[in-house]
Amino acid sequence: MTKDAQRAVTDKDAAKSISSNRKLALGAITSGGVNFLKVGLQLLLLPIMARLLGPDEFGIYALALPTISIVSLLAEGGLGATLAREPETSSLVWSSAFWFLLVAGVALAVSASAFGFLLAFLVAKPRIAWMIVWLSFSLVFLVLSVLPSARLSRRKNLGAGAAAELAGSVAGAIVAIGLALNGAGAWSLVAQYLTIYAIRAIVLNYSAFERPQFVFSLASIRSHIASGGLVVGLRFSDYIGRISENVLVDRIFGSSLVGSFTFANQVARFSTESVSNVSWSVLYVQALTSDRTATINLHSQLCRLLASALFPITFLGAAAAPELIFDLLGPRWNDLALLLRILLPISALSVVGAQVGPLLLAIDRFGVFFWCAVGLGVARILAIVAGWWLGMTGMVLGIGTATLLHFVVLIVVAATSIDRRIIRMLRGLIGPGISSLVAAGLCRLLLDMLPIERWTLLPALAGGVVAFLVCMIAIDRKGLVSDLATIRRLVSTPRFSASPNSA
Repeated sequence: MTKDAQRAVTDKDAAKSISSNRKLALGAITSGGVNFLKVGLQLLLLPIMARLLGPDEFGIYALALPTISIVSLLAEGGLGATLAREPETSSLVWSSAFWFLLVAGVALAVSASAFGFLLAFLVAKPRIAWMIVWLSFSLVFLVLSVLPSARLSRRKNLGAGAAAELAGSVAGAIVAIGLALNGAGAWSLVAQYLTIYAIRAIVLNYSAFERPQFVFSLASIRSHIASGGLVVGLRFSDYIGRISENVLVDRIFGSSLVGSFTFANQVARFSTESVSNVSWSVLYVQALTSDRTATINLHSQLCRLLASALFPITFLGAAAAPELIFDLLGPRWNDLALLLRILLPISALSVVGAQVGPLLLAIDRFGVFFWCAVGLGVARILAIVAGWWLGMTGMVLGIGTATLLHFVVLIVVAATSIDRRIIRMLRGLIGPGISSLVAAGLCRLLLDMLPIERWTLLPALAGGVVAFLVCMIAIDRKGLVSDLATIRRLVSTPRFSASPNSA
């Protein structure tokens, strides 16, 4: 091959790589923007539904939902992540995965419905049984979404998945509010859940549906099932933790507090994980398609961007929690203030630390991440049990301490696993962390100084945002410049000029 021909091949490969990376970057930006809209919609919907339903109805739904959540994780089987590695030309693998998921989804839906009646008997709440029966239909919609979602990930098309999530969330919100206004109570949340999964399945299959062949080989997908085992195990441990937490809080403190506890966890998850899930997807796709050094550098950049976005939001939300709750939810939710003040900032820190997960999954060290998550779940349950003697304040502080320790352990172990110095992993979080603390302190000071009126909340929050920006410029200007450069590289249209001799 001549030098000109070699150069032409190299230029063509470079152009293809740039185009692929640009598609991933644009998909990540689109997905991130959609997730911000989704989070905003959920944060707007939560107080509306809370006013319409009240803590008791939320508590009933909170006891029914975890059963479907864990079964849905088992139904997916971890194949959504592992199939993204499989070439789409492997028709036997993709077809076998489709039939396996469909049969498993239907079987698990029937099993979940049966378990619902047992759970309803154990907690002495008959309504839960039929809620779980109807919620189990979402499992069918879920298994029909796994393969198109994996295809979109393999194609680095994150935007289509984000569009599916947004369409489902908007439709679900409309259904929930409409039914709640007509007195449906907790059933409005059941209908919202089903609507989200149905719309999501329709949009994903419209974007990347491939007709499966009538063939099946368990051997062809056995490796995918095995590698997805830890992913399923992680989700299963999360389920066990959530359902145990809700049942224990209900037994120790009553249904009203379990409603507030669930609400606080939902707010913390929606405001952090929905955003961080985008970076998780980007990191995993990048780890599968790029070299390790580039992936680790991207991990550092995304963790800093997450911290810059999530820390000020959650810290300000924690500082203004009493006023936000009183204005948006009313006096029935007074117990929520302490929960939000602890869970909001701790959740932001936790999801930033969890971004090491896709790196560990890509290098086959996901067991480290799994056992850290199991340890956190056990510690949270022990903190709730301790609430029997220490009260609600002791319980919440215990959960916060356990989550903080989980972050520290995860960072230390992960740094060892990926040959990364701890200080380099934490350096990008210092500026956003200090600036967010200053912002939260100023916001709280303004709220304490200003008269107790509804209008005082907005200027206090605005003052906190200004304080965050000023503090970032003062102590972390270099980091801000780097952040802007990173964002500019992502949103800019990369240009590639082939060699004049390539023709």
